[in-house]
Amino acid sequence: MATGPDGAVIGAAAGGVPLPGEGEIYALAVVPGARRQGVGTALLTAAGERMLCFGATEQRVTLPSERDPSLPFFTHLGFAPLGPTRLNRVL
Repeated sequence: MATGPDGAVIGAAAGGVPLPGEGEIYALAVVPGARRQGVGTALLTAAGERMLCFGATEQRVTLPSERDPSLPFFTHLGFAPLGPTRLNRVL
């Protein structure tokens, strides 16, 4: 979870390691007023570091559609397609 200077929640991430070596991002959200300020990147990085502690070597995410607006965010951070809506990157 990420909070702003006033303590209000501005972003959150959830993930796990459901299969050996494979970290999975279940959710990543940042409030509109805090986007493009590094909050999502920091949350994704923190989730990846936590996944490494549990033996993950990769981080994956499934998007709701091929046109999901978060696709450029994930590809910018090194995620590559495994399928039309499934992305992966090495941790």
